Amino acid sequence: MGVSNSFTMKKRYLSSLAFVAVGLLAGHQAITNSSGAPAGSNGSPASNGNTCAQAGCHSGGPAQSSETISITTDIPASGFEAMDDYNITVTADDGGRGLTRMGFQASVEKNGNHVGALASTTNNTQTVGSYLTHTRAGISVSGGVKSWSFDWNSSNAPDSSRVYVAVNFSNANGANSGDVIVTETLLLRKDQDMSVPENRPQKVSLYPNPARQQLTVATDVPVEGPLFITDIKGATVKSVPQEARQDPHHWKISVEELSTGNYWLEMPQGPATLFRVH
Repeated sequence: MGVSNSFTMKKRYLSSLAFVAVGLLAGHQAITNSSGAPAGSNGSPASNGNTCAQAGCHSGGPAQSSETISITTDIPASGFEAMDDYNITVTADDGGRGLTRMGFQASVEKNGNHVGALASTTNNTQTVGSYLTHTRAGISVSGGVKSWSFDWNSSNAPDSSRVYVAVNFSNANGANSGDVIVTETLLLRKDQDMSVPENRPQKVSLYPNPARQQLTVATDVPVEGPLFITDIKGATVKSVPQEARQDPHHWKISVEELSTGNYWLEMPQGPATLFRVH
C-alpha cells in the first residue's frame, strides 16, 4: 500500500513538472514573438521577400482589408545628404478594427543591400542585425493606430534607396494564426547637388512608354552600366549589362520577360525613372 501511494505521488509529481515545463515553453515562445520579429521578416529584397506570413510563424491569416501603413521622414524635399541623421516614423492604422496589438520590422536598402544605419530612439524599438523591429513595450495599440519612430544615418547611401516595412496587425488570440501582414515602401531621394558628379544626366527619356518588348533609354550625357530594373517596391528584377548600350547616350533593353506593371529604371549616375510594361 505504501509502495503504491509512493508510486502514485511520483507520477503526480512528474506530471506536474511536465505541465510546468510546457507552460514555461509556451510562455517563452509568446514572449519571444511579442519581443520583436526575427531579422529578415519585412518583405524586402534582402529578406528575399519573406515576411512573418509564413509557415511556423503568422501564416494563414486573412488578406489585407482596411489596414494601412504610412512611412514619413524629416528628409527635406531636396533629398537626404551623406553622413546625416534623419528620423523615420512608421504609422499603422487598423481601419477601425479595434485591434490591441501590432508589431513591425523595417530596413533601408538599395538593390538588396542594407544602406546607412538604423538606430532605436525609444524603448518601443530595437535593432536586430541591419533591421529595426518592435520591443515587447512597443506592441500596445491605442485607438487602432500605432506609430514607431527611429533614426537613420544615411552614411554613403545612394540615391533611390528605399525604406521597407512590414506590419503585423495582430488579433491577439495568443496563437500565430489569423493575423494580417501588410508591407509598404518609401523611396528616398538623395540631394543631387551634394552627391552626384557633374556628368549626371539632367534628362532621361524612356520610350516607348508603356513598353511591350523593348525599352530605349536616351540620356543627355554618357551613362555607364550596369543599369537595374526594379519593381514598384524596389526589388531588383533585371540587371542590364553594358552590352545593352548602343552608344554613349542610348541603351536598348529587352522587357518582354517582365509582367505587366510599373517598374523603376535605376542607373548609377542618375535618378530612378518610372516606366510601364504592358
